[in-house]
Amino acid sequence: MKRRMIRRRAAVVRAGAAACVATAARADTLTLNDGTVLSNCIVRDEGVQLTVWASMADVGTPKMQVVPRSRLKDLKLERGDDWDKHPELPDLTVTFIEFNPKLAGFHGVVQYDNLGRPWLGGSPKLVDMGDKKYTDPEGAAKNLKTKYQPGEELTLTAHIKNLGFKDAQPFKIEWLIDKQPAGSGAYDKPLKEMEEATFPLKWKWQDGFHEVTVKIVTDQPEIAKINNEATDALWAQPYTYTVSKGRIAACHQPRSAYGTFSFEDYYRWHLDIENLLLARSVFPSTPEGCKFRVRLDSIVYADKVVDNKALIGDKTFEAKRIDGIRYDDGGWAWNDSKEEIEKNEWKVPAKPGWIQTEWSLPHELGHQLGLVDWYADDYDGRDTQVWPDNGAKVTHFQVYANQMMHWHGPTIYGEADAAYLNYTIDKPRGHFGDYYFAIPKENFLYVVDINGKPLADAKIEIYQRGAEVDPQGKPGEEQGVKWFPLIEDGNFDRAMSKDPVIVGATGQDGLLRLPNRPVAEVKTFNGFQRQPNPFGNINVVGNRALMLARITKDGKQTYYMLEAWDFLVAWFRGQKDRFVLTLKTPYGSVDSPPPPADVKVELIDPDHAKVTWLPAKNPRDNYLDYAIGYRIYRKFSNDDLAERPWWVAATVGPEKREVVLDLRDRVGDIYWYGPHTLRFAVTTIGMNSIESGLAETLVPDKK
Repeated sequence: MKRRMIRRRAAVVRAGAAACVATAARADTLTLNDGTVLSNCIVRDEGVQLTVWASMADVGTPKMQVVPRSRLKDLKLERGDDWDKHPELPDLTVTFIEFNPKLAGFHGVVQYDNLGRPWLGGSPKLVDMGDKKYTDPEGAAKNLKTKYQPGEELTLTAHIKNLGFKDAQPFKIEWLIDKQPAGSGAYDKPLKEMEEATFPLKWKWQDGFHEVTVKIVTDQPEIAKINNEATDALWAQPYTYTVSKGRIAACHQPRSAYGTFSFEDYYRWHLDIENLLLARSVFPSTPEGCKFRVRLDSIVYADKVVDNKALIGDKTFEAKRIDGIRYDDGGWAWNDSKEEIEKNEWKVPAKPGWIQTEWSLPHELGHQLGLVDWYADDYDGRDTQVWPDNGAKVTHFQVYANQMMHWHGPTIYGEADAAYLNYTIDKPRGHFGDYYFAIPKENFLYVVDINGKPLADAKIEIYQRGAEVDPQGKPGEEQGVKWFPLIEDGNFDRAMSKDPVIVGATGQDGLLRLPNRPVAEVKTFNGFQRQPNPFGNINVVGNRALMLARITKDGKQTYYMLEAWDFLVAWFRGQKDRFVLTLKTPYGSVDSPPPPADVKVELIDPDHAKVTWLPAKNPRDNYLDYAIGYRIYRKFSNDDLAERPWWVAATVGPEKREVVLDLRDRVGDIYWYGPHTLRFAVTTIGMNSIESGLAETLVPDKK
């Protein structure tokens, strides 16, 4: 079962921002957290921000109000028939800026063996490296051009198209490099509806972060002016769009969320959004944001598009592929349906979809860059690892779900993805998920009790998804921690292993050093190398990127999911040699007071529960057992404790023996995901606020 979040996130304007102008036509309604309601406006959703036109008359102009998403309460999109009315005007747009010569990419030539090792092959332009194919990708690609050299002459070509409903009058264009004039051009005759003109510029390559801008210079009235200018990062990786001419014509009929009547504008805008979200992906390992950028290098206009291939006349081909090598870094193809092809009639995009952002696209284009699906870390459990109190399967939800490669927007990219893209900013795309190999050299679990003190002599058994222990294999051991060989048959699509792959115990310092299990080593063109590590032969799709740790202390079992995510984020933050992952447990300390006795819960009504308890039985006559209060905890999922721990619901004085909790008062984490198991626990608070271990109970029938 795939989990999905139902949540509204949001945007705002500063206090005192201008209200939208009311019109007779239907339009959008934007409600802000402070109660402000902006009515009859036109809103575009760009993830971290929304852009707002105050009225229909402003649509397509630069008169947009940019509002951050953080304070939006609600957004209702509503457009009437006037939205799709065709103005009798031209509409000049910069559809894309093409670079030549083109650089080689690796899409379609990254091969995999049954041990999950990627290698370059499948094209006569690649060198057969024999036994070195797994460790010398540079040798395999030595005949390919993957970088421009300083001073090398490039031809940049601006593609200008009239996407309006009337001929455009003659116009000029200006080229700018880093906002400085670099060239110009002129088109001295009318440009008909849907007709294209091209303008080349010779430019000598410079390394570094430079930008190219194309401006259309004209005073003639147009449907829109926001598409008269386009700026691309010169270091950006190029995409290719493949689309049928019939779909282009169909998308020319309604007005899109971008504000024009154009497939090209709408889907180029999505790359602007992708770049905006990358720039806003600021984390400890990317303090200046992700500097990786993408650009649209080409649009292939086909007669038909089937199975991601273009059909033009009697030729069928994959865009930009020559001798097995693609000369781009991915892109997207809009496949035509069987019905569209048979009838030679393409469906016109309709509301509400065409007036919204297509959030699936920046997610899917992320895969083209090598980014993985982090929702693959969502785990529904196995009946061999269950909670002792009710027998429910131990489940898991990815540690940071609010990121583009878990949800499909409207969110920024996560830290692992942003750091990976920065690290590989000048590399051709085609590798997928090779950052799973970025595991620190030494890795430790630091297990602490409820008071944050080291938990000594705790037994730890670690299971792994996508794995099955080989009963014929010979176990290994490192520093007293055992590891068990796996069946390596190329099947990574297994559930969590029934038997542990690692078994050990914490020392007096609460540490357990995770063994570096042997691997079939491999190195990718991006510089990532799979070496011996705790996850063993971790694969690029991430099946083996989850391990489940069962901790047993004093006969009590708890579970903690170990995501490779945490290890590789540590690697990108600079912890390449040593990483310590802290696991916070609910066990008491050696100097804790005894836990309360006879903890019970009673549901008063659907929204309230009464938790009762008694003081600890037979407390010792010393200050360590003196109770200064009690703390009540809650937990409402069957997820592991690593990312979904117990949380404090109330703290009361030493005379209290019960508390009524409002079940609607809860942390805003994954309460929306079911089924729920309502768990409650109470601790004794001793001197210096030292707590006892948890005394737990639950409501078994609550779903």
